[in-house]
Amino acid sequence: MAKRVISRRGFIRLSLLGGIALGLTYIQQRTADMGLVNFLRWSLRGQLQGISPPAIVGLLKFHSYNDDIVSPIRDLWKISEMPDVKGRSILIKPNLVERGNYELAPTNPVIIDAAIEVLVELGASKIIVGEGSAFRRDTYSLAMSSGLIQVLEKHGVQFIDLNFDELIPVRTRDGWFPNNTHLWLPKHVCDADFILSMPKLKTHHWTGVTLSLKNLIGTIPGSRYGWSKNIVHMNGVNRTIIGIYQLLPPVISIVDGIIGMEGNGPLYGEPVKHGLIALGSDPLAVDTICTQLMGFSVNDILHLSAAAWAGIGQAKRIETRGVSPDQLQEHYKPPPKY
Repeated sequence: MAKRVISRRGFIRLSLLGGIALGLTYIQQRTADMGLVNFLRWSLRGQLQGISPPAIVGLLKFHSYNDDIVSPIRDLWKISEMPDVKGRSILIKPNLVERGNYELAPTNPVIIDAAIEVLVELGASKIIVGEGSAFRRDTYSLAMSSGLIQVLEKHGVQFIDLNFDELIPVRTRDGWFPNNTHLWLPKHVCDADFILSMPKLKTHHWTGVTLSLKNLIGTIPGSRYGWSKNIVHMNGVNRTIIGIYQLLPPVISIVDGIIGMEGNGPLYGEPVKHGLIALGSDPLAVDTICTQLMGFSVNDILHLSAAAWAGIGQAKRIETRGVSPDQLQEHYKPPPKY
């Protein structure tokens, strides 16, 4: 019986079919957790960031919290093309998290004090400060012990414990909460024109760093989802960070890194006299620059690399204004076993 010889054309066809089959298998495996439509949409959106306008991140350098902070933030706000807040309502979201090290764990109230003064000067119609601690059910006690309440009383600004605020159902979108059609969010969060995320520049044992985007987990109400925000762990922390960001009003950022935290963050790390304040209207861009200034690669921070890949903000084209990044470069110790 004569052997059948595959022609050159037949071989090419078989190779193409084999390549297509392997490609489809790869895509199926890659998209099993997110779905093919989400994979294609996120991937395309991420690629388009390469031709989108650059995001602007403003940088300042300070020696201590005793420096004049208000004037530099006011000036940097303008040159960094931050949004016009005249007549707008702002919810400031600091990082209070837990007691930990009082000097390092929470956002320093001096920075919040300065931010409120700047917002008032810029004509904001309403300013509220809100936080929902992940572990302690009484967030107000954390605000009091950190010195924040005293600052707010000076300005006549209300503090809202987001864990116990009135709740509103918000439809989830973009595939980040595959098992939830709605998320219940605090009314004061939903009603704001802007959320001003004001995190502390810190390492974090789950996410590598905790900055503007990670700080938004505090908007998830513990009264609905438990302590410590059980939906975060059921849905996955990195996916939840990206998903919650997309459900909120526009988020802008001011990062408190005058004294940062390295090592065993977000509660028990060691101080870094960094002297940094960063701000911007694109939280991903702000977090990307801050992560680099901490000496880490964004590729090693999963929620940031995923957000960049999916085009949730700008991470490819970023323009810095103010102080040169070279003057602010540090090298933080990573969290243990991260």
